[in-house]
Amino acid sequence: MIKTLKKFSVFMLLFAMLLVSACSNGESSSGSNNDVAGNPDSVTIRMAVFENDPNGMMEKARQKFNEEHDNITLEFTQMSNDASQMHDQTVTQLSAGSENLDIVNMDVVWTAEFAESGWLLPLDDRFTEELQSNYIGRQVDSVKYNDKTWAVPWFNDLHPLWYREDLLKKYNKEVPETYEEAVEVAQEISKEEGIQGFTMHWGRSEQLIVSFTEFLHANGGNFFDENGKVIINSPEAVDALQFMVDMIEKYEVVSPSAIGSATPEDSRIPFTQGQSIFNPNWGYVYSINQADDSAVKDKTWVASNFMFEGGKKANSVGGWNFAISSSSKHPDEAWEVIQWFTSFENQKEMIVGGGYAGTQLALYEDADVIKAAPYLEEYTKAFEDASVRPSHPQYSKMSDIAQSHIHQALSGDLSPKEALDKLAQELEKLE
Repeated sequence: MIKTLKKFSVFMLLFAMLLVSACSNGESSSGSNNDVAGNPDSVTIRMAVFENDPNGMMEKARQKFNEEHDNITLEFTQMSNDASQMHDQTVTQLSAGSENLDIVNMDVVWTAEFAESGWLLPLDDRFTEELQSNYIGRQVDSVKYNDKTWAVPWFNDLHPLWYREDLLKKYNKEVPETYEEAVEVAQEISKEEGIQGFTMHWGRSEQLIVSFTEFLHANGGNFFDENGKVIINSPEAVDALQFMVDMIEKYEVVSPSAIGSATPEDSRIPFTQGQSIFNPNWGYVYSINQADDSAVKDKTWVASNFMFEGGKKANSVGGWNFAISSSSKHPDEAWEVIQWFTSFENQKEMIVGGGYAGTQLALYEDADVIKAAPYLEEYTKAFEDASVRPSHPQYSKMSDIAQSHIHQALSGDLSPKEALDKLAQELEKLE
């Protein structure tokens, strides 16, 4: 299994309620009221974390860290669970040299941008190749830019297909291989059951790029070729976007409301309520579906997203990494915090307790971890079809531009070809 993880890597196991639409101001800190009194001369380190904390495991870890360390007091700087909003909050603080952020919580697609902007300290002397060998390979790749290492992997995620296993069995259907087949299955079952075919998060947000990238790669398209040339308006890309439009307008397996669903939760909730057959979404869906109050408990399972004829399956890669802000006055202490939070011991406790999934390879041969994640083996197969969003120093700007044009096509304001031609023109202007 370790070899599989090194090759395909990025994923998570029991992550609950991540990336909902809630937003914080990015400057509040998880308090020290419950901390054990320590050395009054200790250094305060502020770490960016998501506003949501599955099963309170991050807060438990923070308190445990503070109990074990007299030289450091760790505080959390809470950020929005929405990736786009969290990006803007983080950029605001980093560009201003804020002391409210010693440790940056960084999405896998931000590495090039943040490193290029000079907002991070390189970690090559700290996160050595020997240490890197203990972590999932693809996640380690995500923290490298310009031959330097900028962060330590701490949380993995993948965006596969969640489906109603019970309904496919009821109608004697296998999990479809292609999008064309999936549409036919969705039409047949949804008509009989009176539910939706797919629930999607196709609103204008980073989640739209996650979904579009899967359709794009499934049809052999891409944003750029190997030489960096813009090819987003290729016939393969246009056909992929046209199919997304057709799923709404022609095949009627995706509700028009999907283009207003900006977060994974917007599509996950109706799926967990038993109102749809298919839901491409992040790994946290499983644990919520298995809750006692779920309408689909023991009825859902996971597989890779579909492909187009002649294409390949594609599951968008996610994940988050810890970096040290170049504005931090205490980089040594910040590194001590990162080491502790990304250690095998803490990551195991986090997974088994129902929190975020770690990045240490040894976790996934641990009996306690496997017991806590009974779907691990099946879920791991989806890693073979991992699909990575483009890496670019101006990724955030590129994503924002792409969101606009793709959303216009889904909304019917532009044809797919018009939308991608406009997108190509703007991407060619990016340096």
